[in-house]
Amino acid sequence: MAKQLPQLLKGFRDFLPQEQMARKKIISKISEVFERFGFAPLDTPALEYYELLGGKYGDEGEKLMYKFKDQGGRMVALRYDLTVPLSRVVVNYPELPKPFKRYQIASVWRAENPQKGRYREFMQCDADIVGSDSIVADAEVVTTFAAAFKALEIGEVKVRFNDRRLVDQVLGKLKVSKKQAVGFLRTIDKIDKLGKQKVLELLKDEGFDKKLMEDYESAMDALGKNFVEEFEELLGSFGVANIEFDKYLARGLDYYTGTIFEFVLKDKPEFGSIAGGGRYDNLIQDGKGQSIPAVGCSIGLDRMLAALSEMGVIAPQTAAEVLVMNLDKNLTAEYLNICTNLREANIDCEFYYEPAKLDKQFKFAQAKNIQVAVIYGPNEAKSRKANVKNLVEKKQVTVDLEDLATEIKSMLW
Repeated sequence: MAKQLPQLLKGFRDFLPQEQMARKKIISKISEVFERFGFAPLDTPALEYYELLGGKYGDEGEKLMYKFKDQGGRMVALRYDLTVPLSRVVVNYPELPKPFKRYQIASVWRAENPQKGRYREFMQCDADIVGSDSIVADAEVVTTFAAAFKALEIGEVKVRFNDRRLVDQVLGKLKVSKKQAVGFLRTIDKIDKLGKQKVLELLKDEGFDKKLMEDYESAMDALGKNFVEEFEELLGSFGVANIEFDKYLARGLDYYTGTIFEFVLKDKPEFGSIAGGGRYDNLIQDGKGQSIPAVGCSIGLDRMLAALSEMGVIAPQTAAEVLVMNLDKNLTAEYLNICTNLREANIDCEFYYEPAKLDKQFKFAQAKNIQVAVIYGPNEAKSRKANVKNLVEKKQVTVDLEDLATEIKSMLW
């Protein structure tokens, strides 16, 4: 009987080197933008007391949260997002200067039904401003994420926005109860995926008046005019383009209290939002029970990467750009010296440890997406020259050893 291979848990993934390098590169670019806008890095534990996380994410969140008793009998949970742990940090460290601008890039866990672009462990890239109720803070959060997507060079990204206060005001005017509002908003939030006609059918099946959607749309346009003009003007002043007031946008989490927004890839709208957030002024309360205003946004890194991979935007990655080939065991010391000189010149390189045929070493370089090969054998050693082959353009030149780093840089950069 064959031995059974170890299995990966459903909804979880291994990230092999090429994929992990792509993720690392993207995270680095996002972090650079966040810090340019004045957001400081923060990290929090993967586990929190369930008491902190419970009741913050609605009925769906309760079902999807990984919660259990630890060895001490305490009820704990894996973090569901990065926002609620942030609220604990703000309360635990009241001396933090306000407004407090922080970013965190880390994994969160949800017991979802795994599907394309959705996993049970995934990474979020959050940036939040705590301690300001100014709409300018809302606009700057949107601007920060728009700048991050621009830095990633992933194509055109659209910003859709709304305001939960406006939504609540309209539903109140239309005499929709709070209980009915939950079902209504959950349904109209699907209009992007299902289309308006299908959403109208669902509303009818749920017992809503067939004229409710029409009345809702008219009231949103009329009552939202001033808000839309102000927010669009602020975003325009920040240089943000491709923005749209989306009267159907509701966002799923229960803690949003004001402006809400989502980012979608124009060429891949079927992937849904790749980032989203909004204002949550009632989530964080100080030691006296007073609410602290806050606004933030989060990139769903894994969903975005799935879309970019399908679009062919992510280029193959490699840890080393140069392979120093091994043609003669007697030249090992010289090979190692070449590697050291290249690394000191800030060129990423590696050495093929055992002498082998060139064809085998070229296949190794190709498998790792290495761009340049250094070919140095007994004949080259006599003349103190090396052959440098650009594996992408299939061109080869011969240079003096002292010019090797300069030649390789010209090929790479």
